[in-house]
Amino acid sequence: MGKTHLVTGATGFIGHHLVETLLSGGESVRILVRDRRKIPARWQERVEVIEGDLAVALSLKEAVRNCDEVYHLAGVINLPAGQERDFYRINLDGTKNIFKAVIEENPGIKRFLYCSSVGVLGPLKVLPANEKTPCNPSNDYEKSKLAAERWVLEEANHHDIPVCVVRPAWVYGPGDRRTLPIFSMISKKRFIMIGKGSTWIHPVFVEDLVRGIIQCSRSSESVGKIIILAGEQPIQLKKLVGLLSGILGIDLWPFHVPTNAAKLIAIGLEILYKPMHKMPPLHRRRLGFFLMNQSFDITLAKACCEFSPETRLEEGM
Repeated sequence: MGKTHLVTGATGFIGHHLVETLLSGGESVRILVRDRRKIPARWQERVEVIEGDLAVALSLKEAVRNCDEVYHLAGVINLPAGQERDFYRINLDGTKNIFKAVIEENPGIKRFLYCSSVGVLGPLKVLPANEKTPCNPSNDYEKSKLAAERWVLEEANHHDIPVCVVRPAWVYGPGDRRTLPIFSMISKKRFIMIGKGSTWIHPVFVEDLVRGIIQCSRSSESVGKIIILAGEQPIQLKKLVGLLSGILGIDLWPFHVPTNAAKLIAIGLEILYKPMHKMPPLHRRRLGFFLMNQSFDITLAKACCEFSPETRLEEGM
């Protein structure tokens, strides 16, 4: 019999592509979901479904029982102001719960892969960053992901469970609703550039990322390691906007908003939206896309997992 792969966060952006890739390779896939209605119709009869929640221990024991690999992608990225504790409840405590289920029900598992984020590094002072760059998370999302990856690695060492932690860079591709608004604003000639656009960003196409995740889970060299997965090279934001404008056939002259003014607007919107428990259209974390340099060295991923991004940015976009 072939391996059984458990995927958490399967109906999310990255998880969806991971399940599709595993299924296309003839793999046996099990998914943990809270709502069956979110499962694509084409997955019916092709995946084993466990209804459950990262906070419900019983459902997690059933999910991890007799599986060969766990791809733990489930988590929360954005939350309205005032709900920051949920970052820790889901990203940290949820990870603890599923890993404890593995320890109790499936201690002989072949691999547990935890999907973290390059966000745990915080603002980068030296470019490109790598796995040895000191972590300096600047918000509760980043802090919760860093706490989770450190806890998993420590517990894996105590219980002799093969773990790998991957840190994806900015992921884009079909189904990505975080990047879609950029296309939409450019197509409507409403794109607003915050700052000068000289910030470096480091995209990775989702299909390249998924291949990297699978390669990391199958490489003996990745056990106990943290591995950054990013595209072949970074690009300046203003050049990315120019690339997208060309793809869309738009002659765009973006309106620039000074950084300090944008920060004040973001803070004001956060205060305004907090009583409504909603995410404002602009907040300080979103400003990071415009203001925080992101550039990464993927030498370790290439050496440990034979990771090789195949999709040129022009093709992916």
